[in-house]
Amino acid sequence: MPFLHLSLCPAPGADPSLRELAVTLTDLTAEHLAKDPALTAVRIELVPATQWFIGARAMAADTLASYQLQVQVTAGTNSTAQISAYLAAVHRAMGAALGRLHPTSYTVVQQLPAEAWGYGGRSQAARRLSAEAPA
Repeated sequence: MPFLHLSLCPAPGADPSLRELAVTLTDLTAEHLAKDPALTAVRIELVPATQWFIGARAMAADTLASYQLQVQVTAGTNSTAQISAYLAAVHRAMGAALGRLHPTSYTVVQQLPAEAWGYGGRSQAARRLSAEAPA
């Protein structure tokens, strides 16, 4: 049940397909982090180049795109190898979708305690307990 928040600063004149980005990120999250696509939520936020700064320089002064992807997952559900593969795959996919990327583009996988988050009004910890309870 990951939540993905993509902040995106496209290159000048670019018009990336937000739906295609959502599909790509959902697919990569399923492939590399073994998350259920039906429970994967994606929010995409476009940030104007005049409001995105790297090294105190506005992206409006550049011809590159940049992004930050924050991914929230339950702690302990992914290995270091899975996360490393995911980081590389996301960066490749973002480059394919957006063209030339500023090297200072980020993906952050936040691992949250199972009792600290959930969906449908139930924490991940409560869901685990229900799944482990004898029938």
